[in-house]
Amino acid sequence: MYERGHKCLAIFGNIDRMKKTPIRAVLATNLRQAMAAHPTLDTQMRLAQKSGIAQRTVGRMLNGEVDPQLGHVERVAEALGVTVTDLLTDYTSGVAELRYDRQKFAKLSLADRAKIESFIEFTFVSQDKNSVSDAPFKYSEAMKPTPAQEEMVKRVAQRDLSNKTLSIDEDQTKPHGGRRGRR
Repeated sequence: MYERGHKCLAIFGNIDRMKKTPIRAVLATNLRQAMAAHPTLDTQMRLAQKSGIAQRTVGRMLNGEVDPQLGHVERVAEALGVTVTDLLTDYTSGVAELRYDRQKFAKLSLADRAKIESFIEFTFVSQDKNSVSDAPFKYSEAMKPTPAQEEMVKRVAQRDLSNKTLSIDEDQTKPHGGRRGRR
């Protein structure tokens, strides 16, 4: 469909119009946020000790004074429990970037991943303002039940029916009279 060199243009739009933030500023912003979110590595000194790099290096990264060395970024990311991508991605740029915990996403089952991807696709389609049809959007997908869900349905289906169970057609607003408790 696209030639190799044009794929980025198709995905990200017109690159000439995008403002590119220097990587040192991106790192400084994301590093501050990651440190603020971490319960124990909220100071330069603690982060430097945990990551094994000099405190001055951490300070220069936070102030955006230097272009970061990849080895230092990797060590800081590992200490903070985030990925290098999380620290070096410009979330404020014009390019839409989905923020999520990639490590937690990787631990999800294939069924849960499919649910998330399906929801994202549903959101895109339902928000499409250039839709040709004025009819309301309907989306349905049959998903295979988990073994636990199948087991629960089997147990419920095997229960004995009783006269005390209300059917859908019965009036459920009136209290049922009974002789129990009356003398």
